[in-house]
Formats: sequence, structure tokens, C-alpha cells
Amino acid sequence: MRKFTILLMYTLLIGQSNQAIMTLYKDSFALIKQPVNWEEVPSGTSTIEYDQFPAGLFTESPFLNLYDNVVINFQRLNSNVFSGESFFAKNLGEYVEIKNSGGKYFSGTLLEYNNSNITIQGRSEVFLIPKSKVELISIEWMVEHPQFKPTLLWDIYLKKQSYVYGELIYLSSGFDWNAVYRLVLNEESTQAMLIPEAVIYNRSDMDFTELTLQLVEGDLHRSNRKKYGTRTHRLSSAKSTSHDNTPVIADQQALGDYHIYNLSGVFDFTGKNSITVQLYNPRSVKFEKTYIFENREKSQREEPLIVELKIMNSVENNLGIPLPAGKVEMYITSSKGLLEFSGEDNLVQTPKDGTVLLTAGRAFNVTGKRTVLNYDRQKRSEEASIQIQIKNTDEKEISVRAIEHISGDWVIRDATSMYTKKDATTIYFPMKIKPNEQKSITYTYRKEWK
Repeated sequence: MRKFTILLMYTLLIGQSNQAIMTLYKDSFALIKQPVNWEEVPSGTSTIEYDQFPAGLFTESPFLNLYDNVVINFQRLNSNVFSGESFFAKNLGEYVEIKNSGGKYFSGTLLEYNNSNITIQGRSEVFLIPKSKVELISIEWMVEHPQFKPTLLWDIYLKKQSYVYGELIYLSSGFDWNAVYRLVLNEESTQAMLIPEAVIYNRSDMDFTELTLQLVEGDLHRSNRKKYGTRTHRLSSAKSTSHDNTPVIADQQALGDYHIYNLSGVFDFTGKNSITVQLYNPRSVKFEKTYIFENREKSQREEPLIVELKIMNSVENNLGIPLPAGKVEMYITSSKGLLEFSGEDNLVQTPKDGTVLLTAGRAFNVTGKRTVLNYDRQKRSEEASIQIQIKNTDEKEISVRAIEHISGDWVIRDATSMYTKKDATTIYFPMKIKPNEQKSITYTYRKEWK
């Protein structure tokens, strides 16, 4: 049977992809759909091959989809990439010369080569040399046709000579994305500008030109996969560029139980680089600010209160959109009209009509003090009286939620303010406190057991 071998005719540089579609997931991997073509493949059985893969290729993932009724007999992966470690380990018994970091030379027969040591037999003695001390090792050998990248090969069958084209699909590590939100607060009107963005990372050794990008939000289940290589690179902060000057905006759609964001335009996305794009247009939203004082049964403390921001993800609040999990950076406009950083928090994945709760930090002008006024524990009961004091030295009225965690089988007695039972171990006291005002609450909890 006649066999013909042809290389990929598609003009590519080493470590470069052109016109691919990349779908990124939040588990540091991506699905890549790469157009491929081979010119004038002869009739009969031929071998075609491709080697433009990132170092993080999942070796079991690639599959080739060829058009026009081309028959693919089988696929094989040649991952015998040259390695100095394996080369010397396979040449035990050969004559070698070694120079250590002190400038001393050793020569003889190579007896051992491992991660820690190199052992050679000299004329009259055996040398054990730590690899950390080796500056140079040489052997008289010519490496013929070394392979530097994994290569996929396919045996295909054509009835007649023709142009062969299709799509190569594979998974690779080295790619990731995260949502980043900028929240610019206007405290006078409880309005904020929410700017949803995505930072996309290419940590691989592959450059992509005219790349179409898609982002998937959701937690996918994946089995353990074998990867080719686990290289780590320092990431540049430079941004890649799209091929026109229009703003990049994502088109969000449902993808089964997940959400996919299709980015407009195409990109040149080089290895060890990142891109920042907008997921949605900036949105003007309303927020509610509440000061939180949270404690447990016998704790006593005095501290500034936590500042919590609440944003409803609803159509009425100019949202009502799937919000991917990510970091939120919060800013306040100063009296000089400049943006000042005011804290950050993580936003959990929030569906339409969900609630976003963010912690901005601790208030300077709002403090809380909790005191255990009385504590009595008997053989079958426990009782404690608690005092909570909140002081507001700000110039505005504030909302406060004093949260109390009580375990066991309990009842509340003699509360001086209305409270809400959230669950079996939590109650909270909602309060409104005027400027330069202090409020005090006392209550008693009692537990009994057999």
C-alpha cells in the first residue's frame, strides 16, 4: 500500500495559531477550535501532521473533524520531545566529561544519572558529583532530528486528490479568566456605577492571531486528565489588541446550565499576556448601606462596625443579568472629584434577581460595644444578659444590623428592641441611628437541657 506523508501547508510560525476560536473556563483551561488545511493531498492513504500546540495540551483531548467525506483511519500522538535529562539517562556506559562549579574537570564512564547525582567511573576511582554542583556535562554524540514539540499524526484516505480542510479541537491548560467589577459609589444619592469587566490570561507558550474569544461561567465537573507539560510563566501586564477601534462588549447567552460570553471582534493574544474587556456596558445601580455588628454568646468587644453594601440584581435596578463570580473594587469620588479606592470584596456567582452583598471595610465613625452584663450557668441551664451599644458620630443617619449567634435550645427574654430570628442559631436587631446619636439594646437569652 502506497503511503504519502505531508506536513501542514497552513503557514504558521513555531508556537502560533491563526483564526482559532477559544472558549475559556475558570479552571485554568480552554477549548480551542483551530481551522486547518492541507493542499492537494493525493488519493489513497496519506499521513498528515500538526504540531502547533501549547505546552499544556491535554493529550487525550484532540480530535480532528475533516470535511468533504475524508476518511480518518486513526490518530496517533508522538510526544517524544527531546529532553536532556532523558538523553543522558539513556546513555549510561558512555564516556562523558564534567566540569563542576569550582572549575574542576572529571571524565570517565557514566554510571548513574538521576535528579540528585551523577556518578562516573574514572581511571582508578568512582566520582559521585551532586547535580547542583555541575556546570557542564558533555558527551560525544550527535542528536539527529530532535523533536521539540508534541506532534499529532493522522492516517487519512481520499478517493481522489483534493484540498483537505477542517477543524482541530483540543483542550489545554494555561488559559484562564476572571470577572473584575469596578463599583464607583455616590454616597449622597445611594447610586453607584457598576462596570463589569473580564481579565483574560494566556499563560501558555502559544501566540494567537485573529482569535475569537468566548468565556464560560459555571462550575464544570471534570475528571483527572493527563497533560503534556506543566510549564509556569511570569505573566505580563500588557494588553492584547483587537483588530478595530470599537469597544469590546460581550454578548451573554445561556449554555445549558452555564453562561457563555461571546466577545466582539478578534484579537492578537500573545503568550504570557492578558486582556481586559467589558462583559457588559456600565450600569447605574442603587445600593443600600448597612453597618454590621456581629457577635457570639459570651464575646465582649468594642470595635468599628463592618460596612456592608447590598445591590439587587434586578431589572428594576438596571441589572437583571447573570453576574459571574469575581473581585469587586470599590471607589468613592472625593471632594476634588477624584476617584479614591475604598475597599474590595469577592462577588459570588449571582443569577438574575439574586442579591449581591459586599463588605467594603470598617467604618471610622460608627462603633459598637458588646458587654455581657450577667452570666449564670447551672447544671441544666444557662442564662446571660447582653448589652449592645452603637455610637454614630457621622453626619448622616445610618442603618445598623446587630447580629447575635446563639447555639443550642434557647429563648429570648426582656429584649428592649424588636429582633428578627434568622435561623436556629441567629437573631438580629435592625436599627436606625441618627447623626451623633448612641443607641443601647439589652436582652437575655436562656437555655435549658435535660
